[in-house]
Amino acid sequence: MLRDVPPEIAEDTFWTKIPPPLLSMIVLGLAFVIAMLIGIGASDGTPDSKAFVVGVPWMVWRALAGAALVVFALLTVQAIRILQHPAKWGFYPPPGRAPRYMVCAIIGTLVGGLFWLWTPELGPELPIRDLQARTGVVLVGALLATVPWLTIVWLGHAECRDLKNDVGKRPQTGPAHDYADAMREDTVDPEQFRLAVRQLERLWRLLLTCAGAFTIGIIAAIASAGALRGAFVAAYPDRRDEFPPSNVLLYGGLFTLGLSVIAVPMAVAWRARAQRLVEHACPLPPDGRPTVAWTEERHRVERLLHLDIPFVRNPLTLISVTAPLLVSAFAAFLPLVAN
Repeated sequence: MLRDVPPEIAEDTFWTKIPPPLLSMIVLGLAFVIAMLIGIGASDGTPDSKAFVVGVPWMVWRALAGAALVVFALLTVQAIRILQHPAKWGFYPPPGRAPRYMVCAIIGTLVGGLFWLWTPELGPELPIRDLQARTGVVLVGALLATVPWLTIVWLGHAECRDLKNDVGKRPQTGPAHDYADAMREDTVDPEQFRLAVRQLERLWRLLLTCAGAFTIGIIAAIASAGALRGAFVAAYPDRRDEFPPSNVLLYGGLFTLGLSVIAVPMAVAWRARAQRLVEHACPLPPDGRPTVAWTEERHRVERLLHLDIPFVRNPLTLISVTAPLLVSAFAAFLPLVAN
């Protein structure tokens, strides 16, 4: 994933104009400042609390919480950059669609936040003043980062549907209709085919970027939850069963399920459009008997459009399913291994 950062991100002047040392210092400095702010006035005055707030487990959680909030902030900025330049990513939302989808995303995240407020017992008890508010900061950061990325996924999904609906319906030409223009031709025009592949390739990178962004955010949230459990076990070794490792694993499973529900519909719609382009570019011979040349040509086009990758080796599967589950298992059982 890291070696395949889309050029739309790697070459974005918003990021490249910042000198690397300065960028590193900004990221690390923000994480340090946030970790310090989270720990201000954490002790409730009791001896156990005073000893706990200077201990390693609480410092580790603060550090991970600060890092998580910085990650959420960076993800939010990148999502805003994508929404500012949608054409670079292959989607062209009509006027009014993006604001409507963002309102829906805001409503969805607000529902998630209200659910957390109504179930405060989900978190552990620690000798920390205003623990719910301190842990809630991480949740608020995650919800704020979710809004633009959820909007982008829905816009990308809608674009994949529009690729189908535009065929034969709109006479306009241009980047927004490259796929439709290629599919309207009775014979394959190399230039139109190239433009259609370029649009699908941009949507493919958008799909992987969205899956990667959600996965990075999920990993940050799971790591924070695991560190919080580690702090609880360190504070109350005899009460470890009140916050079992299965809770962190459950978080990982729920996040993975949620990511699949978000990303899979767009992936299915994109794959359908790519498959239709393959069928248009490489139709079955008139006699219905595939030749060696036809098979090789079809395989080349499928490879070009990433349709030759099995599901279990698909980068989308590895990113959205494997990573959150592995991190949740590591975060859940690391305290047991340490003890």
